[in-house]
Amino acid sequence: MWGIDFLCATLKRSVSSMLPWDIPWYDPSHAVFFTALYGALTVIGLGVLIAVVMTLKHLKEGNGDHH
Repeated sequence: MWGIDFLCATLKRSVSSMLPWDIPWYDPSHAVFFTALYGALTVIGLGVLIAVVMTLKHLKEGNGDHH
């Protein structure tokens, strides 16, 4: 049973937060990496959101009935 406890503890630690609190933020390489990572995820998310909104807008206008 100790293997399951270890797995649960590791899983809890890995999904507890999207922001890794145990990383020393005074190290510039960590700050640059996570700024770039979350910046890229934000741009991708905004692109998907804009695509969904534009699709819904075109469907409401009636332009979705042909290709």
